[in-house]
Amino acid sequence: MNKWIFRIGVGLAVALPVALFTAAMAGAGDSTQTGVAPDIPCQVCHSEIEEAWVDGAHGNATVDPTFRTAWEEQGEPRECLACHTTGYDPVSDTWKAEGITCEACHSPVPANHPQDPMPAERSAKLCGSCHTETMFEWQASKHRETDLACTGCHDPHAASLKKADSSALCATCHRERASNFAHSQHNQVGLGCADCHLATLDGEEGEGHAVRDHSFNVKLTTCNACHAYQMHDPVAVHPDKPTPEPADAMASVETLSVQPEPSPVSPVGFAALSGLIGMASGMILAPWLERWYRRLRQEGDGIEREADDE
Repeated sequence: MNKWIFRIGVGLAVALPVALFTAAMAGAGDSTQTGVAPDIPCQVCHSEIEEAWVDGAHGNATVDPTFRTAWEEQGEPRECLACHTTGYDPVSDTWKAEGITCEACHSPVPANHPQDPMPAERSAKLCGSCHTETMFEWQASKHRETDLACTGCHDPHAASLKKADSSALCATCHRERASNFAHSQHNQVGLGCADCHLATLDGEEGEGHAVRDHSFNVKLTTCNACHAYQMHDPVAVHPDKPTPEPADAMASVETLSVQPEPSPVSPVGFAALSGLIGMASGMILAPWLERWYRRLRQEGDGIEREADDE
């Protein structure tokens, strides 16, 4: 019993200093890192993203020739600047920056960034604040029901699709349906998913510059664009052999939960782990320390006996 008490005591003697030292170092690491001042340009660290943004529609939202021409023809309405600039104030008619800059989606900027990460607003609601018509169509789609927001398909920095081939992008979720489509007559004549499910809208571009229908529903007018002459020949269009019902391709869509900031790590966990390691090390060393202590006592007793004999 005394032997185990001794070993536990040695283990605690080693564990406590190690745990306290680890906790102190973890706390010092948090307090000494001051980060980079938020006024340093984003491109210093994010050069590739900045290059994509400069060439994209968001980076050119204010200077794009198409926008400038249409804006000037309409008498330069100030309400357009709410979406074509960042931080527009209608009262003073001023704005923080031209174009849709980083701060439009990543704000507020943490004082000690990059130690604290920038928040990232990925919701469709933010995109829909400017792309109103597209947002309205998306709300009636299966994509909204599965929480597949705009950034699931679009690169928010380049304001383009995440893949050059739209059909390949659709296949990342609709794998089974894309495999079946590869053997269809539509694919053989060069049609892709967007030709039917993202039909070009009729008329002039509306509010939010909607160009394609983002409800992803196939309309009768889309089919008639190619099959108008078959409308009175249903036998040829619909053979006797029934077409099997396709599987629900949206079942493969996974909803991701993304937090703008990571959860902080407490130094207590590091201290506890260090303490356990120190405890185990102390108990392993205890037998050798005990033998060394006994040897010292024996040598001390021998010296005392020799002194008494003299």
